[in-house]
Amino acid sequence: MWTKRIAAVALVATAATVVTIGPAAASPPRWTPCGAEGAECGSVQVPLDWAHPNGSRITIALTRLSAADPAHRVGVLLFNPGGPGGSGVELVRDYGKELFPQSLRDRFDLVGFDPRGVGESTPVKCPVAPTDPTISDFPQTKAQYDALVAHNRAVAASCRAATGPLIDHVDTISAARDIDVIRAALGESKISWLGLSYGTMLGATYASLYPSRVRAAVLDGAVDHTLGVRRMVMDETRTTEDVFTRFVAWCQSDTSCAMHGQDVTARYRQLNTTDAVGFTAYGALTSPRAWPMLAEALKSGTGFDAPTDPAYRVITCHDFPTDIHSFPQLQAREAEAARLAPITRGYVEAWDVQVGCIGWPIPPANPWAPTPVNGPKVLVVTGHHDPATPYPWGVALAHQITGSQLLPWNGVGHTAYLEDKATQAQEIAYLTEN
Repeated sequence: MWTKRIAAVALVATAATVVTIGPAAASPPRWTPCGAEGAECGSVQVPLDWAHPNGSRITIALTRLSAADPAHRVGVLLFNPGGPGGSGVELVRDYGKELFPQSLRDRFDLVGFDPRGVGESTPVKCPVAPTDPTISDFPQTKAQYDALVAHNRAVAASCRAATGPLIDHVDTISAARDIDVIRAALGESKISWLGLSYGTMLGATYASLYPSRVRAAVLDGAVDHTLGVRRMVMDETRTTEDVFTRFVAWCQSDTSCAMHGQDVTARYRQLNTTDAVGFTAYGALTSPRAWPMLAEALKSGTGFDAPTDPAYRVITCHDFPTDIHSFPQLQAREAEAARLAPITRGYVEAWDVQVGCIGWPIPPANPWAPTPVNGPKVLVVTGHHDPATPYPWGVALAHQITGSQLLPWNGVGHTAYLEDKATQAQEIAYLTEN
């Protein structure tokens, strides 16, 4: 759905001086050269708690690739690759020339940033890892369920102890307010936005809060914040089952598949006795470019590992709180997922969000709610075969954005920007021409 692992699959895979800001003003970052592609790095400071703008500060890390054709520069384009937990700094700084076509690099200053809690910004720290291979996300007994809940609470306690008060303020609304500090620090009256996956929710939230400060936005791989956790799980489950059948068909027809001529479904079922297998397979299904690696892993029975990033866990529990509060409730949802997807059985990212937040003691700062937007020019892109952000989510998000355009694409994979050059070109045209 939103992980930085997806961006890493699609791509193959600093030092900055901090400037202090007041609650209503922002000093320009002091840019210093960084990376191997001609980028600059800097940072701004923002309030730790936006309810107390004169209080403690945290750091937001930035990187910039200046427009290659200054005479035809449109402005600043902020980029968020998803997650939550994806690093815009890393991708713009280290992979900018691979990730962004020349037509985009010519016209915009491309700015990547690490949202609060993430990467080179003031980070969330969790000494207890959010995932434990000895604790199943699909408990079969009350004792296993209780162990899952106890682990989640131990994770949260470790996060609070190591992170401090920031732990209560890494929700998407707070991150969106930080974006406006970035805009002001860059000296721009308006920004353009390219958001993938979770980056669609962050961008829509910013546009909802500050509609007059968005010039144009592309939201690709849309996240609908009205879904509720049950539908989020079931939509992903249904689409993942569809994509798995397409993966099997590819293996049957393409001799380059390591499992060509073999029973792929039977092999998957044989191996899928641990969460690592199911979730790793799901991650690979999100990009056809990763299908050869999945086939190799199925053949060898190795290469399965699906850890969860600490920032990802904390942010998702703020934004997508679970409605599961008992073992019978979770049993019923497991059965529902198995009926919808008898092969993949609910091994999807939204399931990890759902069960990872059971018993989570930190109150959600941004629970399920609509994201109404009125004013900016927004293109919502949604794929018919996207297992991470299914097609209906894009339709629903577009309905919340007055005057938005909806661009469906019929390919397979997570986000057209990363998976389909023709649709990517339409997105770039929308950003440059509006």
